[in-house]
Amino acid sequence: MLFAKLSKLAVAFTVAAAIGLFSNSATVKAADPIILKGLIPWPADFVGSRGFLEFQKQVNKALKGKVIVSLIGTSEVVPPFEQFEAVRDGVVDVLMTAGAYYRATVPEAAAGLGVKRFGSELRAMGYTDLMRKIHAEHGVYYHSQVGGTKGNGYRCYGNTKITSADLSGIKMRVSPTYVPLVKGLGGTPILMKAGEVYTALERGVVNGFCWTFLGIREYGFHEVTKYVYNIPFYSNDTAILINMKTWNGLPADVRKQIDDLGPAIEAAVEKFMTKKNEDEDTALAKEGLEFINLSTAEVAKWHAAALDSHWAEIVTKSPKYGEALKKYAD
Repeated sequence: MLFAKLSKLAVAFTVAAAIGLFSNSATVKAADPIILKGLIPWPADFVGSRGFLEFQKQVNKALKGKVIVSLIGTSEVVPPFEQFEAVRDGVVDVLMTAGAYYRATVPEAAAGLGVKRFGSELRAMGYTDLMRKIHAEHGVYYHSQVGGTKGNGYRCYGNTKITSADLSGIKMRVSPTYVPLVKGLGGTPILMKAGEVYTALERGVVNGFCWTFLGIREYGFHEVTKYVYNIPFYSNDTAILINMKTWNGLPADVRKQIDDLGPAIEAAVEKFMTKKNEDEDTALAKEGLEFINLSTAEVAKWHAAALDSHWAEIVTKSPKYGEALKKYAD
């Protein structure tokens, strides 16, 4: 019972259409390229997909036809919350995804949200090695952290001018990720789908919303929003994952080449996302949104509301690794 809507046979035909052949990437002939079937949760042109595209570009270039990373699809092939099963069970070889989509299976996957460093910095501190150990227990090889942000992946926006980290009386649209933050700041969290936010803001059903640092202009939310609550928090916890059987089946020299690309892939995404964040601030200011900056003390309260409950949950759900991961919080 792998998937209700997708069988391995269906994926095989999808791959055939994408790369023009029927072959198992782990058992191709020596003269043939090794095809690594890739999957992502978002459209390829979405900014959050940059990590996979960078992985694909650098692997294909460095391996010079020996290995070809092929993107076979996004959420229309496998729903985001089922994609971890797809890579774990070998339906696909490579997955780029966010921890939110598989934290129910691997609670430690969400740790990346609560760190304040780039993936390349965390790698040097041993974070990548620990995540590899954790993911190996679930049949997956953790290649790299490609979120590209360091504590500035998310923030909130609204139509109420605030002067402190107090959202009392303010109704904020949230996804489950933001509920502890809004509650911790005294606000009222209202769970709502992305497609409903514009109208809810326009009609005053909600006074604001929490979102990723990027993306509100794509949805048009800036048209019905007055303020940017300029207190960034959380990091994008996007990672490149590889099926363990596929990984172990690659020649040793190929594994080393792909592994050695990790730091360069992370650095490239970090540079890209940093520029995107800067451009977003400029664009929102031009659209007339006012940026609200709070004092150091109030910012600390905001971060505590976002992070204290986050790490408490990880430590509770992962007694084996939670405390070790929490050491990377600062």
